[in-house]
Amino acid sequence: MTNRPFPARTFLLAAIAVVVLAVAGVYVRDSLFPNATPTAVVVIASTEPTRETTAAVAPTATPAPAAATPAADRATPTRFFTPTPEAGGQVLTIPAQPGEAGWWVSSEERGNHLGDSFLYAGFFDSQVFIAAIRFDLTRMPRGAPIRQATLRLVGLNEQRFDATAGGAWSVQLLSGDTIRDLPRADFQTIFNASAPVSLFPTLDAADLKTAQVNSWELDSGAQTWLSQQVINGTTSVIVRILGPAGGANSLFAWDSGSGPASTGNGPQMVLSLASAPATPPPAATRNFIVVTLPPTPANIFTVAANALTATYVATTVGTNTPTPYNLVTPTPTPRNQATAQAQAALQGLPPVVISTSVAANGATATYQAAYATAVTIITGTLTPIPTNAITPIIVRPTVVPENVLTAAAQIVAATANARANGTPTPFPYSVVLATITPFTPQPLIATSTGTPINGATAVYRAAQATAVAVTTGTYTPLPYIPITPTPLPLLVYLDRVTPTPQATATPTAPATLPRAMIGNILFRSDRQEVTEYYMIDLSVNRLVWVTQGWPFNAAQRNEMRSVSGRYRAFVQNDTVGVPQVHVQDNEFNTTRQITNGSGWSFDPAFSPRGDRLAFVSQNPGNDEIFVINVDGTDLKRLTINSWEWDKHPSWSPDGNQIVFWSNRDTGRRQLWIMNADGSNQRVMISSPYQDWDPIWLK
Repeated sequence: MTNRPFPARTFLLAAIAVVVLAVAGVYVRDSLFPNATPTAVVVIASTEPTRETTAAVAPTATPAPAAATPAADRATPTRFFTPTPEAGGQVLTIPAQPGEAGWWVSSEERGNHLGDSFLYAGFFDSQVFIAAIRFDLTRMPRGAPIRQATLRLVGLNEQRFDATAGGAWSVQLLSGDTIRDLPRADFQTIFNASAPVSLFPTLDAADLKTAQVNSWELDSGAQTWLSQQVINGTTSVIVRILGPAGGANSLFAWDSGSGPASTGNGPQMVLSLASAPATPPPAATRNFIVVTLPPTPANIFTVAANALTATYVATTVGTNTPTPYNLVTPTPTPRNQATAQAQAALQGLPPVVISTSVAANGATATYQAAYATAVTIITGTLTPIPTNAITPIIVRPTVVPENVLTAAAQIVAATANARANGTPTPFPYSVVLATITPFTPQPLIATSTGTPINGATAVYRAAQATAVAVTTGTYTPLPYIPITPTPLPLLVYLDRVTPTPQATATPTAPATLPRAMIGNILFRSDRQEVTEYYMIDLSVNRLVWVTQGWPFNAAQRNEMRSVSGRYRAFVQNDTVGVPQVHVQDNEFNTTRQITNGSGWSFDPAFSPRGDRLAFVSQNPGNDEIFVINVDGTDLKRLTINSWEWDKHPSWSPDGNQIVFWSNRDTGRRQLWIMNADGSNQRVMISSPYQDWDPIWLK
């Protein structure tokens, strides 16, 4: 018999038969062994040849194992297995919210990269990278037991990752109360925060790959901790990712779920919960730390010694640890009824209430009755006063002596009285110390105290102030006198600002920019902890604080208009909803879309001649700067990076250079400059601050 190869149709029929037999086998197995662990066949979508992976899925009623190996598949979150909730329970899939996931780098003293597409963790170019994600727990019912909890991350970028470099990556859970303000947290805050839960196992280089899913099952201890966090009133949990902190370059990034480079596979926490109790457990009582005030120095020498000690500690050990949020200071004598009431309740003593005075006439009695009726109708019946309540004793404080001699005389008299009659009887608990508010009929003009010329003068003044406070009493606070502030000039050189004044708004912005600003570079910065406007005076190479915002807004509008006024550039969505740069021809009243592609295009800026546009495009996968003719021809790319951002280009008045901002090298937003053809790219200002959105004023 002659051997002939099987036709392709025969192979196809054979493959179909194998699949049918496999399904039938699974059906027979489940019928014969109903208690066996089910097995799911997962088809993985990939650019590689189609393959199949068999993964065991634990029954939903079985608690999660103590530790599970991170998943090594290439599935997307849409292919994740979601557990079936038990009767009366529910399954919560909690994604990372935009702006609540990002990364930090050790070279930056301030700032973060929340909202970026990547979650970097590892070591690169002598810098340590860490990532953190905050998950919102407000949808989780208080007291509902956790049956299963899974954390999932999807790899996004391995361009700076060396699989042969070794190292380990760990994932930890932090209480949301540990870092309440994540956007203002710096690298050290994130890195040093205490983590009560570590997820196992840790990852090694073989577990990390682009589009690969890493998942962790929380063991029973981690589940209990997470449930208790919700019971205690904590509204979120923070996931911290730590990688190698030294050695060879090995930096890996997971998908944050937001940003232009994200594939939409952001972090997820999936919680399978049992039914919540009918009555939620009571919220935990927060403990308070009671701190007593330091005693008043006995003399001037003690004051000087304390000051020198504090200075020595600050210069050798560092500044004192900030006081925790739950710190309270006891009040020796209550200043109001509420404080006296609270102290009585803590000591188990009768409540302190203010008795209602007897009405002086019929009109007052009628008013009091009408008021009580209104309160009853709106708020409800007033709580009756306890039978054992007592009326507070109002004590007026001792009048402050008018001078040091009077104070000294009072001290001598008090000392003699104490020796003759003994220590005075302490105030009863129901005493309320009244506060005397001085009245100043006329405004006072106070002059500021001059700066001490040396350390000895400063120590002397501190000792003198303490002595006056001990003998005479604290200084009378300066009265508040409303005055109209003098508007600041528009431009203030930073080296002349002492102290930092407050900017005032201009009611009506001028139509044109001041001549002194033309030819210089205007930008935004966080140099004063908040976003302000600054200018580089190129004629003297000095930094200028621009105290008002209207010049930047006017300059931004000018950037999108040609010098002749014929063309106007703007950003508008194309037919598929992607933002693109458009140009309006005012002479012929026409509009043309000059950019294309799947990525966003934005930040258009006209050249001084009005024939070219610089703009930013995300078509390469990240933000890069391009130039193009007004009619959409002669497109050229000027910047080429792998992960950095290059944004907000602006032409020089002669058209030979372009200024922009980039986070390359440092990870911070910094001002850069290059030739109009993209050559000679260099940093313009290297600073520890965030500088961005430059405009070369023309």
